[in-house]
Amino acid sequence: MRRLSEHYSWVEHEYDLAWTIAVIADRRAAEVLAAYGSTAEHGELTVRAALVERAEHFDDYGLLQVLDVRGAVVAIEPNGWTGTAPALAERLSVDGGHFFAVYWSPSGCQIVEARDGRLTGRFDPTFIGSAAGANDLLPGWVEPEDFPLAHVEASSLAALERRTGVAVDRSWIDKPLTTYRLPPAGGRSAE
Repeated sequence: MRRLSEHYSWVEHEYDLAWTIAVIADRRAAEVLAAYGSTAEHGELTVRAALVERAEHFDDYGLLQVLDVRGAVVAIEPNGWTGTAPALAERLSVDGGHFFAVYWSPSGCQIVEARDGRLTGRFDPTFIGSAAGANDLLPGWVEPEDFPLAHVEASSLAALERRTGVAVDRSWIDKPLTTYRLPPAGGRSAE
């Protein structure tokens, strides 16, 4: 996975990037939007512009951007974390589906995975093998050396690609994406 992580070294220079990016297989965008609690289309924004707007309206609403990529829905939450809720992951993976999300911000990291309506992983990649990660749900594919602390963001995106087959494209950050509003505090509580 090290070579794949090197492909994502660009993310280590995106100092202001705080987000959850999820890949949801076997679902339509409308299903994903409804599960996240989308309230209305908000127009088109780049991820960078959505981060600024989210900061300015943090207590008012969250933002969600969706893309269709290789038969999957990619859900991007600039400075949001709804996609880390186990109940959301389980709901969007029912009937043979697969949900995989990566979150990071200055306050932490999280990877969440569910298959066929069941949570199969939920862990902070910075605490693998330490006492702080003792309550994590580590899937069998996780190896501690997969997530070196100096490259945890790049390694997390590499894990996302490895588990879903969807490569995160750097251009998504600066490309205007259809953006939807979510309820306040990062979205509807899915737990």
